Amino acid sequence: MKKYDLFNPLIVVVAVLAFLAMGYVGSFNYRFDDPLDMEVILTVIFACIVFAVGFLAVKYKINIEANEKLDILSKKLLLALAIIALILQTLNLVLLGGIPLFNSTLKANATTNIWRIAYPLFLITINFLLAKYYDRKFLILVLAGALIFGLNGYRTSVLGILGSSFITLYYLDKISKKFAIVFVALIIIGLMAVGYIASQSIAGQHWTLNPLELIFYRAAFTLEVFEKIIPLAGTTHGHILGMIFSSGSPRTFIGEYVLKYTVCLTSTLFGPVMLDFGYVGLTIQMLFMGVFLGLLSKVKKSLGIGIYAIILTHTIIWIETGPTDIMIWFLYLIGLIYLLIIYFKK
Repeated sequence: MKKYDLFNPLIVVVAVLAFLAMGYVGSFNYRFDDPLDMEVILTVIFACIVFAVGFLAVKYKINIEANEKLDILSKKLLLALAIIALILQTLNLVLLGGIPLFNSTLKANATTNIWRIAYPLFLITINFLLAKYYDRKFLILVLAGALIFGLNGYRTSVLGILGSSFITLYYLDKISKKFAIVFVALIIIGLMAVGYIASQSIAGQHWTLNPLELIFYRAAFTLEVFEKIIPLAGTTHGHILGMIFSSGSPRTFIGEYVLKYTVCLTSTLFGPVMLDFGYVGLTIQMLFMGVFLGLLSKVKKSLGIGIYAIILTHTIIWIETGPTDIMIWFLYLIGLIYLLIIYFKK
């Protein structure tokens, strides 16, 4: 499993191209009049090239020995915070009055302030626990977290928890081939189950697609949204970026602006920045992400493993959803602070 670095930042490029291929296939099979436009394909490939250039340009040497000496969080504290996060999410479900996974109305209101605290808190603490104080018993917490947060009805929570934990375990060299097969199967089944159940719970809609078909459909639809964004590139002049770091719903705004009706839309990793700043903004964003993940990949020891795993996983999630979550940008900020600590500590 460790002969090659399977999760170096270029895995983002692989994931983007896989998503593009799935969307292209899906655009032929489900309700779309035409396959994806060539401009979409070329724009996505251009973004991948810029990201790869950013990653490959990082030649800076980082003192990872200083990284290993950052004993800033105790095992007991991390464990307590992880459990508190699970309790907060359980409280969130109680206050909602039901399970959002089975009720689209509840799902629309499930990302409360309690959830915004509980989810990143659990992500950080569980990955730090695994990275710094690995114990097989912590895997029970991982599964509990995926289940409890998965009840919110969002696949991204399940992938965020299971995906980042898997990457952390990979760099700890705790993954055998058998374990990898089981864990990856669990991730796939969890994503398909949450996505399918949530789709069946949407009031007024009747889906006939099976769980696998639904994945291809979602990829195609998201890329179709991006196709409609390209002619509008640069016309929102930073409004979406402002919404991310203030208030409002960027994805709903994109739905209203692009499709002209109120709907919360995913628009790919490239959609929001294209609407705001056009190709110049897309180039800057992808270059930044390539450089940033390249730097983080050089501190994959101790707590650095957990930070890298969290940010890489959510960057991959953004391939579909788009970087419109201030909560995940907060995780990027943690990564930046960590890099600065390592730099000055040397």
